[in-house]
Amino acid sequence: MVGVLIAVLLSVALPSCVKPSTFNPAAAPDNSELDRLQKILNDRPDLEVAEQQLIDLDAQIRSVIAKYSAATVVGPSTPKPDRGCVDPFTHNIGDTYTIEKIYARPAPTDEQWTQITDALTPIFAAAKFTPNVPPNTAPAPGTFSQIRDDGATVELINSPNTVLFYGYSTGCRLPAAWRTAPPPPDQRPANDSGVHYPYLYGSPGGRSAPAN
Repeated sequence: MVGVLIAVLLSVALPSCVKPSTFNPAAAPDNSELDRLQKILNDRPDLEVAEQQLIDLDAQIRSVIAKYSAATVVGPSTPKPDRGCVDPFTHNIGDTYTIEKIYARPAPTDEQWTQITDALTPIFAAAKFTPNVPPNTAPAPGTFSQIRDDGATVELINSPNTVLFYGYSTGCRLPAAWRTAPPPPDQRPANDSGVHYPYLYGSPGGRSAPAN
């Protein structure tokens, strides 16, 4: 009863300052926050650029693993069929290229894994990746996952002599064609078929209907 009363009071007393996501985390942010996030996506390099960079990096990663752990079988990189963006860009206009997680077996030994990570460190640095861990936090044992400022990620987690988990994603961004023409009909918001670049609610526009 007390919880209901508090919710009612909040809805009456704070209608202008409570965000939709306060009580429903899945709700779309307000338009100003959507525009802030969309500008981040608009400023990122095109999807195709990041995709090719990761494909090239994939070849280097496979080469290093093969050199130091020849017995480890790394399966093919298969794109995920679901190309949607994830939080915090769930309600924005963008696309993602992500591969299905690969389970490589047998996993490298501890010694082999050290050789692999030592060899990959300068390769990741050259591609402007850094360890995907919070500041001042050491990675968990066997974890060598990476992230880049533009949202691209590489997942590498080794369980010695068992399995090596590997995958990568471009993160959410715009395909080049979406800057000059709208997304394909099946990738536009169902209630906003007229969306267009730069996909903003504020000036210079591009979105008008509420985000789902």
